[in-house]
Amino acid sequence: MMWRLALRTVRARLGSYLASAGVIIAGTALLTAFAALAETGLADPSGEAESLTILAAIMGGWTVVIVAFGVVSAVALVIQQRERELALLRSIGTSTAQLRRAVLAETIAIALPAVVVGALPGVWLGAFLLDRVVDAGVVSAGIELVTTWRTPTAGAAVSLLSAALAAAIVGRRAAGVAPVLALAESADGPGRSPVTRAKLLVATGFLAVGLGAGIGTLFMSNGPMLAAAAGPACIGIAIGLTLLSPAVVATAGRAAAWVPSSVGRLAVRNLSARAARASTVVGPLVLLVGIATGTLYMQSTEDSTLGTARRTNDMGPQFAAANYLVVAMIIMFCVIAVTNTLIAATRNRRREFGLLRLTASTRPQVLGVVAVESTVSAGIAVVLGTIAAAVTAVPYSIVKTGSPIPSGPLWMYLAIAGGAFLVALAATVLPTLRATRVRPIAALTT
Repeated sequence: MMWRLALRTVRARLGSYLASAGVIIAGTALLTAFAALAETGLADPSGEAESLTILAAIMGGWTVVIVAFGVVSAVALVIQQRERELALLRSIGTSTAQLRRAVLAETIAIALPAVVVGALPGVWLGAFLLDRVVDAGVVSAGIELVTTWRTPTAGAAVSLLSAALAAAIVGRRAAGVAPVLALAESADGPGRSPVTRAKLLVATGFLAVGLGAGIGTLFMSNGPMLAAAAGPACIGIAIGLTLLSPAVVATAGRAAAWVPSSVGRLAVRNLSARAARASTVVGPLVLLVGIATGTLYMQSTEDSTLGTARRTNDMGPQFAAANYLVVAMIIMFCVIAVTNTLIAATRNRRREFGLLRLTASTRPQVLGVVAVESTVSAGIAVVLGTIAAAVTAVPYSIVKTGSPIPSGPLWMYLAIAGGAFLVALAATVLPTLRATRVRPIAALTT
């Protein structure tokens, strides 16, 4: 009975669930690829693929955290969008335990097929990465990809457990919403803190881990393990700042009076009013900017030291090429997570857009509101992401070069920041353009 209800709910809200399914598929594929590299390295009896195992262990460890956070954010957004619906079920006598089980069943119903779909391209991606690593000279030619049942299981398990964790945590919160909110327009009631105590505690933990990794990097010797110590710093800080981002967004409303245009004032006030949901929108952008900036400038700093102090049998250039490729894969996953999350969040606002148009707002004005919201959100994400990146890149640069300023061109940072703005605008304005094509009165019935 529960599974039939879950499947019907998924079918009815397929558009929203497909967004989280896309993130789960991409995450499973990426994790399966790293699992394949790790298994290949461990299966080599000669020990020639030891570098492959080290690369997979270091980068794969970061990826587990990144994918888990991306999947949790995507699934959490879908469940948050159903808070009024769940409150309505509460009002007709459904118990909180039944609602939590229903949310978990719906999440598993969409996550199970997604991890299966993501496993096969993950093995292909692992073979592709192995070929590129061989071409870069990290491991000798002739190493063949080794995959057993453990390879797809590892990637699928992380994604599936992350989705189930999100369903358990957010489903518990959603099931606790007062039934009276079923008749309200927003679950973000007045006076409600944008950052819950649980989020504050978790954010503090991630910030402590990130700061600890960054500070610890300063006391490490300039060796091959330096990058492994510095890398997690930007991830921990980015996730911690993501969880605190609703408080930052909430303060944006104070600046609304100084915005010259009426469209801009409405956008800033609207963004501030929806601050409690900001972590599902701003968060993936913070992670994207923080990881991309931190890891790329860390690698460019490494490249600059290799250029001035070449050593015999130095594997630095080979590892650099492999690192750039792996980082590109991680950044691509972050882009997929950001895009899917923003599209899902925007699609769910069709009723809001219809109400704006019924209250005399024109279609260009609605598009302008969304564009300003996206620009402000991306600006906040770039600032927070830059702070996260600095915790990785600055200590790493001090140890490597003695200077707190990382080596690397300025255009690289500008490209990352510009890309964040571009992704945010494209993933919100385009769905809004489509959503506002329907008549306003029709939007209220969707």
